[in-house]
Amino acid sequence: MNSKRKIATVAAGVAAIAGLGIGPAFAEGGFKSSIDGWLTGKESRHWSDKNRDGVSTSVKFSGCTAHNGGSGEDHFKHATIQLKKERSGLPDPVVARDNNYCDTSSFGDRSKGSYYFKYTRLNGYDQPGYLLFVKRVVVKF
Repeated sequence: MNSKRKIATVAAGVAAIAGLGIGPAFAEGGFKSSIDGWLTGKESRHWSDKNRDGVSTSVKFSGCTAHNGGSGEDHFKHATIQLKKERSGLPDPVVARDNNYCDTSSFGDRSKGSYYFKYTRLNGYDQPGYLLFVKRVVVKF
């Protein structure tokens, strides 16, 4: 098969796939941030998921450390985070939770609403005085 025919075949295949609506799944939204010295109980920024796609809500951590005061010793093994859904005039329910080992926490395709995550534990315990640092946080929804 000559190169012109190969190019034409590839172009026809790409056009057919695009015409069928088959392609990569893209998140409806997301943001990048960092965590700079959070104590347990701290909340992330809130976001609104219109649920216009089938993408799993996820929180990805990279570059994680935890320190107790000025010791300088890293105590990070994992951070427990809760995905919470806002409810007007009522307590916000925990809809999912995960131990994030400085990787990705996937919470599934969530229903329409406003969400946030809350940092609740370090290494399985409430650790007063321990500060959590995460160089890069990526939230997709």
